[in-house]
Amino acid sequence: MPGRSLLLPLLLAAGLQIQGAVFASPTPAMGVRDWLQHIIHAVHTLDYEGTFVYLHDNHLETMRVIHTAGDEGEMERLLSLNGHAREVVRDNASVTCVAPESRSVSVGSRIDKGGFRAVFSMDVESLAAHYDFKLLQEARIAERPAQVVAILPKDGFRYGYRIYLDKSNFLPLKTDMLDVDGRAVSQVMFTELRVGDTLSGIGLASMDGREDYRWQHRGRAQPIKSTSNPGWRFDGLPSGFVLSLHTRRKSGPAGGELDHFVFSDGLASLSVYIEQASAGAALRGASQMGAVNAFGREIGGNQVTVSRHVPALAVQQIATTIQPSVRR
Repeated sequence: MPGRSLLLPLLLAAGLQIQGAVFASPTPAMGVRDWLQHIIHAVHTLDYEGTFVYLHDNHLETMRVIHTAGDEGEMERLLSLNGHAREVVRDNASVTCVAPESRSVSVGSRIDKGGFRAVFSMDVESLAAHYDFKLLQEARIAERPAQVVAILPKDGFRYGYRIYLDKSNFLPLKTDMLDVDGRAVSQVMFTELRVGDTLSGIGLASMDGREDYRWQHRGRAQPIKSTSNPGWRFDGLPSGFVLSLHTRRKSGPAGGELDHFVFSDGLASLSVYIEQASAGAALRGASQMGAVNAFGREIGGNQVTVSRHVPALAVQQIATTIQPSVRR
C-alpha cells in the first residue's frame, strides 16, 4: 500500500507500546507531515473498538467498528446501531454483508483497500503536488485530546480533509470531508473508543442461526493487466489521477460486460463504469447524494457513468471527455 515504506524509520523510535506495535510519542517539534505519516501505521496495526457517528446527506448513522491486526492480516467488523440492521465484515480477501431485514447474506471478493480507513493509506510526499498540509489547533474528541490537521486540495477536482488525531496513539477520532469552499460534506466522529484492550469477537459468530438466509456469492471481477488496451481514452483526467485498477465482469442477463476503472491521486479516487447501453433507466447528466457525485452519458451505444467522493466538476469533466480509442 502506498506510503507504508515511509513509516519504517518511525518504528525505531521509543514510545507507546500497544499490542506489540511501537509508536513515537508526539513532540512539539512534530510537523503536519509527521502526524499524517503516523496515522497510516496506527489505523492498520492497532487493535481498536468503538462507536462512531457518520453524518452525510443530512442523514446520521451510528456504527460500531471492531478492528484487529495480526499475523493473518487485518479484520474489520462494522455493525449499524440505528436504522436498518446490517453488518459488514472485511478481511484481506473478502467482504461479507449481512442484511437481517431482507434475510440475505452477500459475499464478495475484496480487491482494493476501501472502507472505513481507505483515506489513511497515503503517500504524503507524493500528495504534495496536489494538496497543502496544515497543522491546526488542538481539540477534545471522545474524552481524548486531539491534534487537528488539514489536507487541502490545490484545485477544485478533489475534496479536502480535516482530521482530529488522538495525541496518544495517532488514531483519527474525527474526520471531516471538505468541499472546495471548506464546508464539511460528510463527517465521521468517534463517541467512544478503546485501543489495545481485549476486544469483542470479530468473526462471523453472528451468522449462527442464519442458515435459512438467502446467500449470494458475487463473482469476482477479473483484473485487467495494465498493459491491455482498455479501448477508451481518458483525456479529461485531472492532474495527478492515474489508473489504479481495471476490472471486467459479466453484466445483466444478456451477458454483456461491465468495465470498471478506478483512478486515484493517492488520496482521492473515482470510478468509471462502462457497459452496453440498455433501454432501461440510466443516468443522464449529473446526480448528487451527499459527498458522492455522479455523471452519466451514452457514448456510441455504451453507458458511461463516473462517480465517487469527488466534486461535481471532476466527474462531469471526465464523463464528457471520455472517448473510445478502438472499435469495440
